[in-house]
Amino acid sequence: MPYDSQGNFYRIHNWEQDRQDDIEIVSDRHDEEDNNFAEGLSQCVLRDGRAALIGNLNVGNNKIQNVANASASKDAVNKGQMDTAINSAKSTLTTNYQNYVKTVLSQLYPVGSIYIGTQNTCPLATLIAGSTWTLVGQNRALWGGNGSNGNTTINAGLPNITGRYNHQCLMNWGSGTENGALYTANVSGDSSPQNGGGSDGGNSQTIAFDASKSNSIYGASTTVQPPAYRVNVWRRTA
Repeated sequence: MPYDSQGNFYRIHNWEQDRQDDIEIVSDRHDEEDNNFAEGLSQCVLRDGRAALIGNLNVGNNKIQNVANASASKDAVNKGQMDTAINSAKSTLTTNYQNYVKTVLSQLYPVGSIYIGTQNTCPLATLIAGSTWTLVGQNRALWGGNGSNGNTTINAGLPNITGRYNHQCLMNWGSGTENGALYTANVSGDSSPQNGGGSDGGNSQTIAFDASKSNSIYGASTTVQPPAYRVNVWRRTA
């Protein structure tokens, strides 16, 4: 081998040293040296690329510059080709991802769906391109429907408050039977009205009304308002 482990070419003979050593210059020594040259040259890479490498090419952390664009499956590619391919892949992946997200969200949120959030605008309007979302249910609580009455409203209301007060005044004023929100507040005047339909002497009796006597929920607040957390509700209309 005309090359050492570092790729340095070495000669077999030194003609000057042969002269000093009185070694005749003969054909076999010339042939041996010339064959060494020939073997060394045969292991060089030709610039026109007519011969293939017979081993891996180690460029020693140097660049291989001015590489043409690859055209065959086993060609080396250059950085420009890689950048173009990467950017194209990013664009394709982005488009495919957006289409996938739009498809999935459109299936999860078809027309008529509700989205609840604290944002000022519905974020799904951007994620599902072309969709339309309308703010609904302002100042209303959500109420489960029965499957056929969705997208309808119920007006505010409270149960009726009822009560009854039974009082008999045959002989004297006395306590009646209180029920519900009605009760006797006070009694004044003569408690013994005259028999035979005479004057009651100016007697009076007050029947008062207090809803909390019917249900303790009344009077527990100054307004009809349960504890609440405000959210925005959008309905997809297109």
